[in-house]
Formats: sequence, structure tokens, C-alpha cells
Amino acid sequence: MKKVLLMLLAFFSVMLSTEAQRLIKGNVTDKSGDPVIGANVLAKGTAVGTITDLNGNYTLTVPEGVNTIVVSYTGYTSQDIVLGSSNMVDVSLQEGVLLQETVISALGVSRNKSAVPYADQTVNNEELNTVTNKSVLNALQGKTAGVKINQGSGQTGSSTRIVLRGETSLTQGNNALIVVDGVPINNNSSSGGGGTGKLGDRDNYVDFGNRGNDLNPDDVASVTVLKGPSATTLYGSRGASGVILITTKKGRSNAESKPTISFSSSLSSESVYLVMKQQDKFGSGYASCGGCGGGIDIFMGENFAWGAPLDGRILPWTGQPADSHGDLIPLNNGKYEQLTRPYSAVKNNLRDFFDIGTTRRNNISVGGGNDKYNYFVSYTNFDNKGIIPHTTFKKHNILLNVGSNFSKKFNTSFSFNYSKINQRGATEGGYPFGYASGTPAYSFALQTPPNIPFHELRDYNSPYQDFKGFYGQYSVNPYYILDKQVVRNNVDNVVSSINLNYMPIEHLTLSGQASTNFSISGVTENNPKFFYERTLSWSDGVLSDFNSPRNSTSLGGYKELTDRRTDLVFDLKARYDAKINNDFTFTPTIGFNSIQEQFRQVAGQTVGGLVIPEFYDLSNSVENPLARNESYLYRLFGVYANASLGFKNFLFAEYSARNDWSSTLPKNKRDFFYQGGGLSFVPTNLDNFDVNPISFLKLRASIGTAGKDAPRYRLNSNYVLNPLILDYGDDYQVRFPFNGNPGASKSTIIGNPDLKPELSVTSEIGIDLGLLKDRINIEYTYYNIDSKNQIVDVNIPWSSGYRIAPTNIGRMENKGHELGLRITAIHNNLIEWKVFGTWSKNKNTVKTILENDSDKDELNIFTSLVHFAGHGSLNLVAAEGQAFGTFKGTGYVHDSLGRIVVDGTGNPIQSSTLSYLGSYQPNFLATFGTEFSIKGFTLHALFDMRDGGLFYSGSKVSSQFNGTASTTLLKDRKAFILENSVDAEGKENKLETNAYSYFRGAPASSFLVDASYLKFREMAISYTLPKKSLGRVGVSDVTISIYGKNLKFWLPAENTFADPEVGGVGGASDAVGIETTTTPSQRSFGAELRLKF
Repeated sequence: MKKVLLMLLAFFSVMLSTEAQRLIKGNVTDKSGDPVIGANVLAKGTAVGTITDLNGNYTLTVPEGVNTIVVSYTGYTSQDIVLGSSNMVDVSLQEGVLLQETVISALGVSRNKSAVPYADQTVNNEELNTVTNKSVLNALQGKTAGVKINQGSGQTGSSTRIVLRGETSLTQGNNALIVVDGVPINNNSSSGGGGTGKLGDRDNYVDFGNRGNDLNPDDVASVTVLKGPSATTLYGSRGASGVILITTKKGRSNAESKPTISFSSSLSSESVYLVMKQQDKFGSGYASCGGCGGGIDIFMGENFAWGAPLDGRILPWTGQPADSHGDLIPLNNGKYEQLTRPYSAVKNNLRDFFDIGTTRRNNISVGGGNDKYNYFVSYTNFDNKGIIPHTTFKKHNILLNVGSNFSKKFNTSFSFNYSKINQRGATEGGYPFGYASGTPAYSFALQTPPNIPFHELRDYNSPYQDFKGFYGQYSVNPYYILDKQVVRNNVDNVVSSINLNYMPIEHLTLSGQASTNFSISGVTENNPKFFYERTLSWSDGVLSDFNSPRNSTSLGGYKELTDRRTDLVFDLKARYDAKINNDFTFTPTIGFNSIQEQFRQVAGQTVGGLVIPEFYDLSNSVENPLARNESYLYRLFGVYANASLGFKNFLFAEYSARNDWSSTLPKNKRDFFYQGGGLSFVPTNLDNFDVNPISFLKLRASIGTAGKDAPRYRLNSNYVLNPLILDYGDDYQVRFPFNGNPGASKSTIIGNPDLKPELSVTSEIGIDLGLLKDRINIEYTYYNIDSKNQIVDVNIPWSSGYRIAPTNIGRMENKGHELGLRITAIHNNLIEWKVFGTWSKNKNTVKTILENDSDKDELNIFTSLVHFAGHGSLNLVAAEGQAFGTFKGTGYVHDSLGRIVVDGTGNPIQSSTLSYLGSYQPNFLATFGTEFSIKGFTLHALFDMRDGGLFYSGSKVSSQFNGTASTTLLKDRKAFILENSVDAEGKENKLETNAYSYFRGAPASSFLVDASYLKFREMAISYTLPKKSLGRVGVSDVTISIYGKNLKFWLPAENTFADPEVGGVGGASDAVGIETTTTPSQRSFGAELRLKF
């Protein structure tokens, strides 16, 4: 490593050529007179060039004999400028259809695209915000190749999981690193509602989102996706899963130093889009379940939808009202009355459970500057009322970017990005039976018979819908829970940095950056105190009696959890842009990087219930409240180097290296080294290249390594303070403190002082092609990622004194293709029509778990997915020879001819062993979009497709159990003989079964659903008023837009349950492909007004 750095440092001694040269300066603007930042300025026929700064200014030393410069920028026509006698050359660029000339590369440096040897994709502000988006990461959906994005929930503000080129780590997480203006941010998700929202809390959690979604999309200038090894190497272990570079807007100078004021306002309406398809033929009770439920045909106090056929007759559907003492209330001249309604399906009943949501967003920004300074200030107010009753999401964003040029040699910049979030969510999960087991309202709604009207349940204070009159035996009125169970999250998130740049000599830039990402997240949960007065007895739809009080009660409770996280990052960097001679350019960079993460969590909860109802405070606990805290301090130091060598602007080579020292690795083995390099060849930049219709051609290849250090506190064995020793239920537990005495026990994890970092080796080759003067642009990449030394917690025998041993095992491989296409079909003064699309395919394979041990060929990611008994077992695993995230579970027993084997009742037999059933990984992802502009009008449309893969549907499990799913109409619920079935002796089956028995005995494999989809992701129609029509009102630009998101989904016939893209326990965790009756997707329609002054 020392040799590498010394060699690179030696290059700084290279002297510039002593040939006669000429210094050219100038400014590059667009047709509106605004500066163009990052435009390429090149001495024609040489590799000598530069890019414009934040004010559009440039300085270029032109070699002797060169009398022409070439100025180019993304989306603008390249201009050849013949130099005259003046050394000041200003250029005004006109819009064109060029392949992107400049890109944001690793470390946020703007570079000539020809020189970049790896695949990257940039989405600018206009592409990102074609429709108004609620978050930056969600706005990327369908706009980049090889990027897999999943939403944790349909609730606004939930987590976003973003994976580039497949999963590369078995247990260390696979989310891409988010970098905002050079500041790496912590993108962990925060949760509440019964726990942390992680794997163990799938039945009662609220996904409160991750910090990458806190940013305001309007403040973003561009998003660059870095997937190549040469790029991610420079970001150390944090960038091992790829990097998302987010660049915010900066101020632009103009001749008059006048500020540019922008204002935008949008209003949208959201409605639930993809809800389970509910059957509308049978109602409450047991008549169609083949004898279950004691033979009661219609049982209106039951949420079982296996009752008699819906026939429209008038029946009671509520209990009789009772007062606070449980005594019946006489109504209608002294009679005790129940509410009645037709025994019929309620139209759009499940959709009526939801509200119509609304979102208001207002943004104002001011930017400007001159040759001495620039500034950009923005404020955004975002206010969302959710589709789940009482859910809200409010966000305030403030962005301040300031830059100052003290001299030609010294400049500074300061960035401050603040987000404040107030969020109230609804608990989610798949098990709504009884308040103590969980309170997910949507899960309850899924299991409500089609004859029970949701719109009449909303008044939970009504004597018919309160605790004494509510129809259901197994749950509380969901609208009471949504109102009274209050789960909130308040977040303050700061991303800030200060940058210093100094040029002691020409071409050498010394840079320093100090940055922080500071966040506080406070979750509180109020659980109301209540109890049921009585249960109801029904007979053929008529209330016959009151029984003893229900045993499902809530003693109430209160929880609070506060996370405080501070990340400090310091960077020192030296970069030298050198011209060796007219043919060669050389740009070396060396740097130092330090990262410190400090985290502290404090949590408390009441025990035994609340003394005073609705007084939510830890001091109101019946017993001594529980409290705990968790903290850690993590440090990483790294040195890195990068060198780029160019020859005549057509051949480029690059090398990167980094060495890190991590506090989570053993003291004597704390450092690890990784490197990357690449080549790019651009034959179209050769002077004599003239091959029609090729206008641009780049061939590229790169290879590199990336590492991940160990998790915290895995080197040594630790102790756990105040543990729970024995748990025999709520009535008897042995825990510390015991009689006021604290205690500690040994952790179940044994330390491993020999842990090594995980390591991934990535290689890729690709081609960038422009045809017909770049009207057709094609980008293709093939890659291979080999990941080894996986750090996994392996189960060991209890006889060792421990249960888990962290170990370096496992190897995983990803191979894939990425293709991007952009066509400008028409481009003239009147009409512009663009067509664009992406296609990507990734094949993931777990090569080994534990080498030379056949008993360790599998690792559990998530176990015991299926709640209900009788369906066998289903787990999510990483297994040798299978894709990461493969489902393993029970299925039907088949004979050698593929026929289903039934038992003595005519029902299929479940296998006694578990088998691999497929994974969530798709066969391929694809997008297609178009944009058509004419006379100020622009139409934009985007489609998104996923082919293949499976997901587990908790909605399918619970709704088929209850009989509300449309699939339970199998054979009209009449007795039938299972097709293509045989008995245990291989003889033709002649025994009848019924739908209820068939679904109650269905194996776990039957709850896996095809995850394919085609989505009409978004559409927008906008109109920009002609400037001449604005006159002298002081407004320079007016744009009006109407838009829609999630306009139409096309799903496989078998998927009548849920959106495959929404789900994954814990939001950003690796347990993807798991739908736990999560809040469904939203469809939105809105309008936006944009003004510029």
C-alpha cells in the first residue's frame, strides 16, 4: 500500500510542458443566460480540457498550434469555437441531443464521460420530478437499470430498500450507501408500534421510514447511481453495496447579481389502489364450511365468512345496545332493538375501509450570486393525510447552500440540510385476533365478511359499535384502535458540511471537508385501557343471549423510544489536473477519510397496565416500568488514492486504491485493503474516425474489490444487564432487577477475535453507443460479483455455554446484464419526441455456506412465516445452489406421475419434509417511457415491469382462513373430487372434499404468489406559458402540470392479494418478498404550479 501511495505522490512532481501556450477564460451559459455548471471545454485535437465552475466560468491553457476549443454539455449541441485575438471567450449553448458528456463520478467530481471506465447513470432534477414525488428514493423507481427498489409499506413515509446489482451480503445488509453533497448518511429505518419493527415484530409494527427519504426531491439537482467497482472502492466499506450520489441545488451567478426566486405548489389526492379481491357470495357464519362451527348457518357475531349464501333477506347484524353497566337500553317504545340490514355483500366494502388521502406540498427557493459568492436557500412544507384513518405525515425541509470565492486560489462552501418530521402511523402485520396479539387494522379489515358494512363501523361510540355492541368476537372495532392507539415518530435530521478548497499552484487543488449527519428520532406509543363487558350469543342471525364477560382485555400501556445518532466525517484530499504534453493528461488524487458513528438509544415502557386510563406516562405504570439503553461508538479511518491517465482524449486508464482501519476488527488485523481499475477506449474521438451512423462509441472494462468490516461487538464475549432469566408467561417471570437487585448474564454470543472483513470482487465490461448524431443512445454492461468471507452468526451447541458464534463463512455470486436505451425520434423547433427504456437481469447464487461441512449448507433469514396451524412450515433461507432469499417449506405430496396424493378424507397430503420452492429474485426488470413536447405542452409516461420471482402473502393466508378471499369460491363451495389425484396406494381418488377443508389443509407453498407485474408507474401533462405572454409582470417562467402515479397495475391471474413491490419486514431489512397484510399501494392524482421570478 505504501508503495502505491508513494508512486502516486511522485506524479505530483510532473512539470507542465514548456511549449508556448495561451490562457483562455470565459463563461458558458444556456439560452436563458443562466450559467451552465460542469460543461466540458476542450482544446480540439488534444486531451487538454477543463469544466466550468458553479458560476459557469472556466480557465483553459491552450497548447501552441491549437486555435479551436470545443464546448459541450448534456442535452446541448456541441460548439467548436475558433479562437481570435481575444483571450476572453463566452459561449451560449443551444439545446441538442448529445450523449451525456459530463458525469458526477466517485467523490462527487464532475468528469468527462469518455474517461469513466465503469457504468453509472445520472437522473437530473427534471427527470426525477416529472411528477411530484414524496421522496427522492421512490422517485428513482423505473428510471435506472439494475436498481431494485421496494417500499416497506403503502403508508406515506415508510422505508425504502434500494439494492444495486443484487444482494452481496448474507447478513450485513445490502442497501446502497446514500451520499448527499459528499456526506454519507445513515439510512437505517426507524420503527415503532410494539417493538423495533424488525423480524420478531411482524405482527405489530409501524414502519417509520429511513433517513434517505427525509430529503426534499425539489432540492435535488441530480442523482447519480454508482455501481462500478472503480467508483465504489473510494467509499470504503460503506460503499460496498453501491453508492447513490445526491447533489443538491446550488446558487448561480448572473451579470446583474439578481436573485432567482422559484415557487412551486402541488395538491394531490390519494386512494387505496391494490386491495385484496374479496368474495361476495357468502356471508358470516359456518353454513358453507362443511360442518364446522357447530352447524350455525348464519352467525352475525363471527368474522368467519363461511356462512350461508348471501340472499338479501333482512337480518340483524349488531348486538343490542347496553349502557355503561351492561344493562340493555330499551329503544322504540321499550323494545330492545338490533340494527338490521340485507344479508348481502356491501359494494366496494374493503375500499370503504380506507380514507381518501391528501398531500399538500409548497416550496420556495431563492438562489443567485456573482463572481465572489453564490447562495441557494429553500424551504418546503409537506403535509399528508393518509389513506388509513388518523395517519399523518408532516415534513419541513430547509436547505442552505453557500459558496464564496475569496480569491482565484481559495474558495469555500457550506451546506445545511435540515428535515423535521412529525408522523403518526398505523400498526401493521398479519395477526389481528385479540388486542394483546396485535392491532393491525388492515388485517382485521381483510377478514371482515362482505356483508358487514365498514362505513357503519366508523362511529365506535355508538352503542351498537362500542365494546358492548360490536359484532366481532375476536377483535376491537378497528376504528377505535386507529383513533385511540397513537403511535408517533418525531424526527430531526441534519446533514451539514463545510468545504475548503485551495489552489497553491495551477492545476493542484487541496480540499478539506468536515461533515455531520445528526438525527434524533423519538417514538411514542399509547395503548388504550379497555375491557369487554359481555360476549354475544347468536342463533341463525338473531341475538339469543349475553354470555359472561369476554376475556380479551387491554390494561393499557405506554412506550417510548429515543434514538440519537451522530456521524462525523472528515476528508482531506489533494487533486492534480496535469497535462504532461499535448497528448497525455494525468489526474492523480490522494486522500484521507475518517468516520465516527455514535449511537445511543433509550427506551422505557409501563408494566402491568396503566393506573389512570389515557394518562400516557411512564410514571403511570401499575408495576415498576422497564427501562433500557443501548449505545455504541464506531470508528473507521481510511487512506485512498486515485489516478486517471488520458491519451489524446480517446484512451483512458484509471486506478483506485483504499486501505481502511476499522474498530470492529481485531487489533492486530484492523486494516484491510481493496483496489479497482479500469480502461475506456473512445474511437469516435480519433481524428480520422468517420463511420456512419456511429456518432459516439466507448468501450469500457473495470475490476475492483470492496469490503465490509465486522458487525459491532462480535470480537469479544459480552454480558447482558438485567436480563429476563425465565419466562413462564405474564403470571410468572424471573427477571432482573430482582427485589431491587440488578443482575447480569453472559451473552449467548461468543466472541470471535479472528473475524475478517467481507470481500467482494466485481468485474464488468460495457459499451456506450451513439447513433445518428446521438439521436439513438445505447448503454450495455455485463458484470460479475464474487462475494466471500461472509460474516454469519452460526448456531452452536448449548453445551459450549453459548448459542451463537460469529464466523467468516459463505460465498455468493451475482452475474448480470444492464441495458439502457434512449431515442430522440423527433427534434426540431416545434416538436420533440423521446423514447427511453431500461432492461436488467441479475442471477444470484449462494455458492457455499460453510465449506467442507455438508451439514451447514443453509442459513435462515426469516423463519416460521405462516401464522396458522395446519399449513406446515415456511422459511426464507440462503442455501447453497439457490438464490439469496429462497423460500423453503412444505408442499403437496405427488406420486411419480405428478398426481396429488390425498388422505382418507379426500384432502391433499402435505409433505413431511421441506423443499426449496423458489425465491423473490426476479428473472428481469424493465422500464419503458416516452416524452412528447409541442408548443409548450409536454406529455410524459413511464411503465415499469418485473418478470418472475415469488412473494409470501400474509393476506392470502388470513383471508383464505376466514373465507373472505375470492379464491375460496372454489367449486362454489360445493363438494368436489380433487382433480388429478390418487390415494396413498396410487389408485384414482373418489373421495370428495370441500373448499373449507382444502384451504385449511393447504401447505405453506400455496401461500407463495407470482411477484411479476407491469405498472403504469406515472404520467404527467404540463404546459409552460410562452415568455412573451408573461409581459412585464415579473414572472419569467410559469408551468402548470397535472399528474398521476400508480395509474394501472397488470398482475398475474393468481395474484388477487397484494402488490409484490410493497412489503418486507422492517422496511429496509433483507427479509424481502414477505407481505404481512401491509398497507396497500396508493394511487394518486394531482396538480402542480411552478413559478420562477
